[in-house]
Amino acid sequence: MKQYIEVGYALSNRVKCQNCLQNIVKDDIRIGHVLTRPPGFGFDKKIWYHLHCLTSIKGDRNQDLDIVNIHSLKEGDQQKVRQKVDQIKKSSYQKKDQKEVKYLSKQEHFQNYVKIQKDLHFNQKLRQQAMFFQKMDQTDEQW
Repeated sequence: MKQYIEVGYALSNRVKCQNCLQNIVKDDIRIGHVLTRPPGFGFDKKIWYHLHCLTSIKGDRNQDLDIVNIHSLKEGDQQKVRQKVDQIKKSSYQKKDQKEVKYLSKQEHFQNYVKIQKDLHFNQKLRQQAMFFQKMDQTDEQW
């Protein structure tokens, strides 16, 4: 599925932002996330956002996004849009690459180990009880 970003000024007050669910005011910058499907699999889908409401772009993660109709904006608005798209790309790559590492003390490590062992022991007892009742049911059916 190909995707791109369509940028422009809102032509009327009828379009709603999909993030905050508020109407996008006429002549305000709107960003449309367009998902195109192959021919025969439906229609293109446009999802409109305010400039400040666009926080993430769903779809293929490694796909480069084309910005369509950016030259129809004023020069200052073009810079705002470019900065926002760059900010989204940087934040999405950082979240994917960074992993939280938590160093446990010996006591925390031991507490986690004891908790896991208790859970395993409890689950083993439940299995034994279930097998016992299954055997009881089988013997009752034989009578």
